Amino acid sequence: MKSYQKLWRAIAGLNGFLAVVMGAIAAHTIDGVQNAAMAEKASIYQLIHALVLLELADKNDKILAVARWMFLLGIFFFCGSLYVRCLVGWDAATMVAPLGGISFMLGWIVISLFRIKEK
Repeated sequence: MKSYQKLWRAIAGLNGFLAVVMGAIAAHTIDGVQNAAMAEKASIYQLIHALVLLELADKNDKILAVARWMFLLGIFFFCGSLYVRCLVGWDAATMVAPLGGISFMLGWIVISLFRIKEK
């Protein structure tokens, strides 16, 4: 197994773990229905994209490498900003959430383009 595969598998696993942890925190410790729902939404997005990262971990293609990075940036900016808002109470953190959403969208577009060019 190549080192990039190990790294991306580890990144995917860590994100899956963090998504489950944040989902549990949202369900059991975050005050306020709106904050709990926001953290839960972030954990769902993170978990979905962690699974996609795991699937893409073994793919040795430059186009799919771009998709991996787009998903990781999406997790960081979208999910991360929602977590910061819910846990720390810093409302301005969500100003970067659209960057994460765009990163997620670009990642999916990149996968679509890869599939179209595939023979």
